[in-house]
Amino acid sequence: MGNVYDFTGRTALVSGGASGIGRATVERLLAGGAQVAVLDLDPTGAPDGVLHLAGDVSRSDEVGAAVARAEEKLGGLDVLVCSAGVPGESLRTVDVSDAEWKRVLAINADGTFFLNRAVLPGMVARGYGRIVNIASIAGKEGNPMAAAYSS
Repeated sequence: MGNVYDFTGRTALVSGGASGIGRATVERLLAGGAQVAVLDLDPTGAPDGVLHLAGDVSRSDEVGAAVARAEEKLGGLDVLVCSAGVPGESLRTVDVSDAEWKRVLAINADGTFFLNRAVLPGMVARGYGRIVNIASIAGKEGNPMAAAYSS
């Protein structure tokens, strides 16, 4: 597994933690001793031993409820990892519908903002917090056929 970091006594929330990079992040946090909550549309794919929170990161009310539940069940959050994201349809820019544009940005951009905003008051009050927002190089350099994702 490579390096293991000490997260003993720390509590983390990982969005998109039921698959892909998010799930790998959850596994690393658990290996390091963290308590972990996973926020995902379907959190059942997350590893055992985590708090499963079903919710849509593109909905601020669901994000707020998930953060409140994680804090209630696990205590204050020390770490947030925003890993939920979608690539969107592979389309020429002129073929991207308004609905597809809004869907991709709602998950990838709004979801990250909503999560950051929801955890910050607790982190500031406790004087400690770490936030990792996972992104793609496509946001810096762009990808063809991925206008919304690259944005």
